[in-house]
Amino acid sequence: MSKRRKYDPQADAAGCYAAAIEAKRRRGDAHYPTPAERAPDPETAKQLKRLKRALDRKLKKAEGGNG
Repeated sequence: MSKRRKYDPQADAAGCYAAAIEAKRRRGDAHYPTPAERAPDPETAKQLKRLKRALDRKLKKAEGGNG
């Protein structure tokens, strides 16, 4: 009986990526676009600031400060 190897998802992903890059090179692709940076969502940033202030107030109150 042969021993079965344990499945390694990271090795599988790395192998698939390498195979895809090699296929693109053989096809002649030379340009791989860089991912575009996403601009922060103003509404989400506003909500995060609000939550941070609320958390700071709760922590200050829990420490016995005037909150």
